[in-house]
Amino acid sequence: MKTRILKLFSLTLSAVLLSCGPAVPEKFGELRTLPSIYPDYKDVTIPCNIAPLTFDITTEADDYVTRLSAGDAALVVGGRSVKPSIDEWRGLLEKATGASVSVEVFTAKDGKWLLHKPFVFNVSPDTIDSYISYRLIPPSYVCYESLTISQRNLTNYDEDVIYNNMLVQTENQGQCINCHAYKNYRTDNMQFHMRQFKGGTMFVHNGEARKVDLSTDSTLSAGVYPSFNPVYDVVAYSVNTTGQIFHTKNANKVEVQDLESDVIIYDPVANTVTNVANSKNDLEVFPWWSPDGLWLYYGTAHFEVKDTANDLMTEEIMRYRDIKYDIVRRKWDPVAKTFGATDTVFAASELGKSATFPRISPDGRYLLFALGEYGCFHVWHKDADLYIYDLNTKDCRPLSEANSSYAESYHSWSSNSRWILFASRRDDTNYTRLYIAHVDAAGKASKAFLLPQQSPHFYNFFDRSYNVPEFMVEPVRFTPHEFAELARGDAQKVKYESDSK
Repeated sequence: MKTRILKLFSLTLSAVLLSCGPAVPEKFGELRTLPSIYPDYKDVTIPCNIAPLTFDITTEADDYVTRLSAGDAALVVGGRSVKPSIDEWRGLLEKATGASVSVEVFTAKDGKWLLHKPFVFNVSPDTIDSYISYRLIPPSYVCYESLTISQRNLTNYDEDVIYNNMLVQTENQGQCINCHAYKNYRTDNMQFHMRQFKGGTMFVHNGEARKVDLSTDSTLSAGVYPSFNPVYDVVAYSVNTTGQIFHTKNANKVEVQDLESDVIIYDPVANTVTNVANSKNDLEVFPWWSPDGLWLYYGTAHFEVKDTANDLMTEEIMRYRDIKYDIVRRKWDPVAKTFGATDTVFAASELGKSATFPRISPDGRYLLFALGEYGCFHVWHKDADLYIYDLNTKDCRPLSEANSSYAESYHSWSSNSRWILFASRRDDTNYTRLYIAHVDAAGKASKAFLLPQQSPHFYNFFDRSYNVPEFMVEPVRFTPHEFAELARGDAQKVKYESDSK
């Protein structure tokens, strides 16, 4: 009996706490139009463990009151900015999981209150991974000195730096960091690259960090774009020579071009690299392993010189719009450590398109990729959209529910295959921001929503672009200064083994 009374008291106290704050007006008229808010969180589907969705009411009025309710719990907020506390928010989501939070916005004009058409936050019982990481970089074509790889806790607003580009570089010797990646969403096996000054790959293997030089005389370059095999202890990389073209009139301001690229495999135990795909007239980029670790997917484009007065790279630059990538895969034998024949998965070039950045959902059902008119770096391509390919039925379609009229790229799957995270330029066309969307078991996505911040004004003043977002189930535990200490030292050279055919 005593336990039951305490439980009832706790529930009553919770309802009272959620009801504290400004009061909903007693008399009001009703509108058939939705309120204008930023970020646009109207009718989105969110995880049951996400941080509060803060927003500003941008409809002009003299006063504002907003009521958020779920079941018998309600929270009333006064003012233009709606910023629930984390505890209040969690109380609402607990009531709304599998259902929705109703949002009612009241605005006052000349002493008269009006209720706008309500909207909802649909609350999915599918949780989202607690952490994400990304690179933060100025939206400049040449400035890379001030950038970080950072991590964010999605259940609140905590953000920490994994590595800061400024820790090792000097006034005369610049460094650039990129391409962070993890094995099975955990951080005891992870990596990121440091280019130029004190260059190398920071590689964490089974919890131990070391600096590795992945370049050899028999490979095109050091490793660039990585993918950890989820089952076996190997990492696939593309090795690349890239360049940039700058436009003055083209809506796509920059073309980051893949001029040469191959695929290699790195064995961190033996500390060896092996060529997988290295044809002179084929570009191979952005490898990705299947969840069973037995298939390696990547993008490939065939390119032949037409004008014999040009060398291959010159003609690639002249005809950059002609370079169109297909998505292929090859079967891997983990015992012999050899690859089978190339199997075309999606022939985008036959449609006059270019497909890139293949990512497979951890449940093995869906392939997500970016499709554009040409090239493989779609982050600058306004026409680029996300496409979803059903690996069971072979059906392929645009992920229209989450796409926009601007560039979508750099997508990743959550560990439970129910959420995607991607970069989009839809806000102002210059800065890439992070968006999240739910994907159900049938491959249908919900409306994408902007990564929530503690202040709804955050993005109005934040002068960095988000780049290469990745899900994690735990934070990186090495400190930036521990990584910097290793970065200052010499890199361990890898050995080359004969091609893996």
